[in-house]
Amino acid sequence: MQVRRAIAKTMKEHGHRVILMEDDPDRPGEDYIQKFDRLLRDRVTDVVLYWPSAAKVQTTYDELILLCDRRGFLKRESVRLWALHHSSVATIKRDEFKVLETGNRSRYLTAVARLGLRPLEWSDEGELEAQARLLAAEL
Repeated sequence: MQVRRAIAKTMKEHGHRVILMEDDPDRPGEDYIQKFDRLLRDRVTDVVLYWPSAAKVQTTYDELILLCDRRGFLKRESVRLWALHHSSVATIKRDEFKVLETGNRSRYLTAVARLGLRPLEWSDEGELEAQARLLAAEL
């Protein structure tokens, strides 16, 4: 959670509007899927996926599944997907995004990769901070 907040802070410092799903208050009667859809449809131009090594966060998995289910919307609205991923999770070879992790976790990332991820790799905290700054400048 702290890393996601640090990335969000970097993005905000570069003038970007950032929404962390866990920080946006639920609306009365709103379920998780309705909240996700409301936030996604609120003029979102980019989605940044933070994927550390051996990630085991159910909320992240849920968000990945919801992104896959909204493929048409993402394409129609030209929403860019960025993967700020640890070097042990995935790699790029010959312009192909390849998931390195095995097991159930990799299925989620593989499915989202098919949506057209723009990958940014990091292997330590310093590289993660540098990639977050580069991403903020890119957008």
